[in-house]
Order: sequence, then C-alpha cells, then structure tokens
Amino acid sequence: MLFLKNVLWMKSARCFLALFQFIILYVSQPAIIKSVLINWKKRLFCNSRRKDKQSIIISYMKKILSSLAALALLFACQPENNPGGTGDNGKDNGGNKEVVATAIKLSSNELAVEKGKESVITVSFTPANVTNKAVTWVSLDEKIATVNDGIVIGVAVGSTEIIAKCGDATDKCKVTVVVSATGVKLDKTSLELTRGDSETLIATVEPEGSTDSVTWETSDNTVATVADGVVTAVGAGEATVTAKAGTQKAECKVTVSVIPDGAVDLGIVMTRADGTTYNLYWAKSNLSVNGLCPNPEDYGDYYAWGETEPYYSSQNPLTWKDGKTAGYGWASYKWCNGDYNKLTRYCPENKTNYWDGTGTPDNKTEFSDYNYADDAARAKLGGKWRMPTDAEWKALLDNCTWPWTTQNGVNGRLVTAPNGNSIFLPAAGYRCNTLLYDAGSIGYYRSSSLYSGGPDRAWYIYFNSDLVSRYLNYRYLGFSVRPVTE
Repeated sequence: MLFLKNVLWMKSARCFLALFQFIILYVSQPAIIKSVLINWKKRLFCNSRRKDKQSIIISYMKKILSSLAALALLFACQPENNPGGTGDNGKDNGGNKEVVATAIKLSSNELAVEKGKESVITVSFTPANVTNKAVTWVSLDEKIATVNDGIVIGVAVGSTEIIAKCGDATDKCKVTVVVSATGVKLDKTSLELTRGDSETLIATVEPEGSTDSVTWETSDNTVATVADGVVTAVGAGEATVTAKAGTQKAECKVTVSVIPDGAVDLGIVMTRADGTTYNLYWAKSNLSVNGLCPNPEDYGDYYAWGETEPYYSSQNPLTWKDGKTAGYGWASYKWCNGDYNKLTRYCPENKTNYWDGTGTPDNKTEFSDYNYADDAARAKLGGKWRMPTDAEWKALLDNCTWPWTTQNGVNGRLVTAPNGNSIFLPAAGYRCNTLLYDAGSIGYYRSSSLYSGGPDRAWYIYFNSDLVSRYLNYRYLGFSVRPVTE
C-alpha cells in the first residue's frame, strides 16, 4: 500500500507540474503553444487510414480517467495528521487548522483594586487568529485578592500577583488592594502665627485604615511652609495649607504677622467683637515725642487722654507750650470748653449733661471711632501701633506675672508672660497741673477706653510696690503710654 501511495504521489505530481508549465508557457508564449497544438492535431489525425479516429480518442480518454482515479485514490489514502504545510504554531485537525498562542498580553501589569470591589483584566493574543483562547488564571495569594476569568476581587489590604496562562504563553499583573479615603479632617481650620513660629496640624483620614497617605502643600511658601503637617510662618500675609489624601482634601487658613521692631510677643491673643482673634504685641518701652524710648526703664512723655502731644515742649528744663502754661488741667484740655461737663468729643448719647459740643453727644467711646486720629501711639509710631484698650490691659493682668523690681536703678513692674517673654513698666508717676507726682513709686498707664458711666474719665492701669489694678481718672491728667500693635 505504501508503494502504491508513493507511485500515485509521483504520478500526480508530474501531471500537475506539466499542467502548471503548460499554463505558464501559454501565457508567456501563446504563438508557440498554438503551433505545437496544430502539429499535435496533425499527428493525431493524419493517418486516418491506418487507425480509426474514434478508437484513438477513446484511448486518450481512458488515460485521462485513469489519472483522475489515481489522484482520488491518493487523497483517500492521506493520513489524518499530516504535518506538511501547517506551520510551527498550527495543527491540521480533521481539515481544520488549529492556531496556538505564542504570547499573551494583559490589559494591565499593575492594578489597584478597592477592598471588597472588583476590577477586570482582559487578554490580547499573539497571533491574533489564535483558535484556542482558553486562559487559566491564578492568584498567588487569595487572602489578598482572588481572580476568576479575569475578574479580580480585593479581599484584604496588601499586594499579590495574578498570573494568566494560555498554553505555554503567560503574563502577570501586580495587584494592590487599597482602601481609598472618603474624607480628610484637620484639627484646626485657621492659624494665626508670628514670623518664625511653627505649629503642627493633625490630619485625620476617613475611613480608619485607609491606605491613602496624607500629602501637604501651601498656597504661598513666602508666607508659610508646611512639611509633614508642621506649619512654619515665614512672612507677613495669608496662605492656605492643604492636606490631601487620595481625592479628598482639607484646608487651613494661615495668617502670619510680623512683630515690628520694638515689640514683644507676650502670648496675648484677643477676640474681636466679630469673633475673630488677633495676636497682641506690646512695646518694649514707653512712648515719647520722638517715638519709643531707647530703654525700657525710660519714663517717656506724659499724655492727656485723646491728645497726641504733651503740654510741654521740654521736660528738662520744664517748658510749657503756649496756651498750656496751666499744665495738665481742664483749662488746657483739648476736648472740652474748660470743664469736665463741657465735653466736645467722646461722649455717650445719654450723657447730655456732660456735653457742650455742637448738637447732640457724638456717642463715641474709643479712639477707633475716629480712626485713631486722637491716639498718641498711632500719631507717633504709625502703622498699627495704638494705645491699648482696657480689655487688653486686663488680659495682660490675667495672663502674666507682675513682680515689683528695680531695673538699672529704676523701680517698676516686670511683666512676664507664660512664654517667657517680658516687658518692664517703670513707675514713672503722673503729671497734674504743672507738677510731676509719684515718680519712682507709682505707675499710671493710659488705656484708650472711655468710662461710659462718666465720660470725663477714662480707664488706666495703676501699680505700686503693693498692688496692680485698673482704675478710672480724669481725661486731662498726664499719664504714661505703653503702645501695642497687632
């Protein structure tokens, strides 16, 4: 049988080779083929006397039929798995060519999956016409993530590998199971800092156990910087510090103030009427006509309430200005017509018995009511410098220690804050009429707050070696001024 098969293959091959050569020759040299056919015809039928033409035709037909029968037998004997012509990655399976994958590619080689949720990985094949696309999926740690037909489910926070296999072709994907943040909160939504100070913000990420880490940024690093939640004040102004976790964020408004030269931070934080807060800084020394005194123990000059100049042009020797020769009294006071009940400025509307100005009382009780035009500290120092209010003096009393002491031979009170900073208030006495009283033994310091119960008087701080307290006294008296700023 094998011999017959080989013979038939050889015979059919010769037939097809001859036919192929004939077709090529006919296309390229039709004239030659026609000449050969004419000669063949003549040879076939030229000796019609010796042979019958019909018998010749029958003989040739038999030869053709026998060749066709041989070809049919040849294909009938063909084995089922003939390797010829299938290629390296193909098989002939009952006449259907099978194409196997030489490589596969996953849609992602790194994948983040939310815990308890799913994500899909797809597969592409090389070559594209792979006939068997069955893929085997394996998770190296099913406690972290499982996989089924490319569907990955996050089980617990962590990382593992997903391996896909099709035949001998493989690919893998690193899967990280995460818990995304749903919110971020800061322990403070606003900060007020002084240049050089630092404060730490604490960010809380929700839900607990989120894998999103917190990152920090500032809107203006010339005002405030931030690193790992530590906010550092750099320069005056405002900036927004943002904490981010995933797609969530929280913000904190940072306001940075710069302590002016000559000021001390005693840690006093005040609250305005509108609920906002501010840092209050105290001057290192008393106010003089030339600004702040050079030394903390200098007495400085003496000011009536609501006036920006002393009544004298010199203290040594004492020289009174024109119109002020009577010294500190109602006759010299700027905001009255010679007496306590004839006020022309700063009088509550219900105190008409104290008013002698035009129309009704102006109903003003603070220097801020006139934009600090009558504030001695603002007039001499400018900027945000001003005289302290009664409430600010009270805050200094409540939050600091005030021991009596002597500094460079001058008696006074050393006011020390919890932050360790301090100012010295000399016992400079006061001026009434043309005399100076209590210098070296008592301190009298102006506030900007009028006494609404009797507008001829204003609040001030009084201290000696035994006590420190708030008192009221007449507006015309010459007291010391210790400026403040924000």
